[in-house]
Amino acid sequence: MIHIQVPALLRISAIKRKKHKKRLNRAKYVSKTYFFYAISDGEKRWYSEADHAKGYGVQSIPDPRTVTFTQLFVNGVLQPSSLYHIRKGFVTLMSEDIPEKGVPIIVQSIRIYKS
Repeated sequence: MIHIQVPALLRISAIKRKKHKKRLNRAKYVSKTYFFYAISDGEKRWYSEADHAKGYGVQSIPDPRTVTFTQLFVNGVLQPSSLYHIRKGFVTLMSEDIPEKGVPIIVQSIRIYKS
């Protein structure tokens, strides 16, 4: 019979990894993502849920107090939060410029919570 000696350092690191996995399994988080898609008409600064683009499934703009964070993309570019204001069902663009006609406006809201 052959005995293989495992160095103590390897045994300790294996034990630490097992403990770490147990800790990760305790806290389970779930997320829910909400999307709103609209196409700029070149004139408006605010958009409501009624202005959503057709064919993109269920869309909504939830109350910002009920989500973890919200992001706004205009023509695919992430906008700083100082350039928009969101309330339940509405997004208002605060910038001086209005997006050109046909430019996509996307609001992404993510809620992260413990299950």
